[in-house]
Amino acid sequence: MSRIVIVILALLAVLPARAETMVTSLSTHRLQITSNFVGSEIVLFGSIERDAQTISRPGGYDLAVVVRGPRALMVTRQKTRVFGIWVNTDSRQFVEIPSFYALLSNKPAAALADRELLARQQIGVDAITAITPRLGPDPAATPAFRDALLRINRAKGLYRENPTGVTFLTPNLFRANIPVVPNTPVGSFEVDIFLMSGGVILARESTNFEVTKTGFEAFVANAARDHGVLYGLAAAMLALFTGWAASVVFRRD
Repeated sequence: MSRIVIVILALLAVLPARAETMVTSLSTHRLQITSNFVGSEIVLFGSIERDAQTISRPGGYDLAVVVRGPRALMVTRQKTRVFGIWVNTDSRQFVEIPSFYALLSNKPAAALADRELLARQQIGVDAITAITPRLGPDPAATPAFRDALLRINRAKGLYRENPTGVTFLTPNLFRANIPVVPNTPVGSFEVDIFLMSGGVILARESTNFEVTKTGFEAFVANAARDHGVLYGLAAAMLALFTGWAASVVFRRD
């Protein structure tokens, strides 16, 4: 019996004396968009809970909310002027990379933690891991292609950081507005919430939401995916009919 008591005391000594947990919720887990969609927001609410033995953090809390869209294959191409014509001379294929990425926090990413932790948890656009299955004729140029990929997605609004995206309503209550831009891809989005203090992760919660198309756009997308042959024939017939109709309308007798 004494050995069991000793083991329990040893385990309690190893466990951290301070412990925080989070309770989070999204305003919706399913967002339907149409062709005239101009953007929206999904609100994340959360609270920080401490047990009776946990004391207040001297430096307060930091929060990082990381939103990742569906994984996809992306290609970055390099154009070179050859005999007066711009042609693609090199490219990189990046696999399993988020089609959308957003970091919402209460301070810049560099102020949340050191680079090693940010890179390990992929917190921040610069920490996104981009894997390429083909290095191309010049493997040393791959980082430049990765930088171009990040720059292009930033310009499209698909990769973004907002150092004021998290608001503390009280010392233990917070909210964050997750942007859903007009060109947001459809699919399942992962949301990771990191509670931090002094550059250390204290707790982590995960949730998700889905962006889907509705109306005629959803019908066309589903038809193209589920009935590819019939969709192709219908598109060809529509193109022929449109061409014939145009010739009739603009025919000169």
